[in-house]
This record gives sequence, structure tokens and C-alpha cells, in this order.
Amino acid sequence: MDSTFTIPNEYHEPFQRLVPHMVAGLRNDPQSLEAIFLYLKLGGEKLARIAIEAYNQTHRLKNAQMQKLRLEEALMAEQMDESDEDEGEEDVEPKEESEDDDIEEF
Repeated sequence: MDSTFTIPNEYHEPFQRLVPHMVAGLRNDPQSLEAIFLYLKLGGEKLARIAIEAYNQTHRLKNAQMQKLRLEEALMAEQMDESDEDEGEEDVEPKEESEDDDIEEF
């Protein structure tokens, strides 16, 4: 299925008006472009703009979710590093000399 779709001349101008409203990541996605063209063909520019807004919102949500996962992974990795460092150190504190040690008992 490596067929590229072509836009008929009658839809070329309205399609070119719609493309700038798409998020940059979707402008390069052939599936999204074809879907927007189908909305344009079936329902006109108004329906295509509604579809673009829905696509844009979905795209932003996916990006936010991916960013959240990356931040959580970084936080977990940082916590693991800290726990590894804590395990390497001994929990024994150095004994401080006190004044009581200097006094001899009779």
C-alpha cells in the first residue's frame, strides 16, 4: 500500500488553506493528510477544520503523555541511582569521643 494520494484540482485551493491549521507533526503524516482531504471532500472546509482541531488535540495529548512517561522514567532512574549510592555507604556512624571516655572509674 505505497500509493500516494493526489488531490483533485477542485480541492487543491481549500486543502492548501487547511494545511497551515494542522500541527507540524501532522503535516508530514500522509494518513492525516488523506483523512483531512476526505473530510474536506465529504463535508467541506467547515467539517475539515473540525477534524483538524480533533487531530491536533489528539496529537498534543499523545505528546504530553510521552513527555510525562519520559519524566517519570528519568525520576525513577534518579531514585534508583540514589538508592544504589545509599546501599554502598555503611550505616555505621563514626563514634565521637565524649568527655565521659576521659574519666576513669575507680
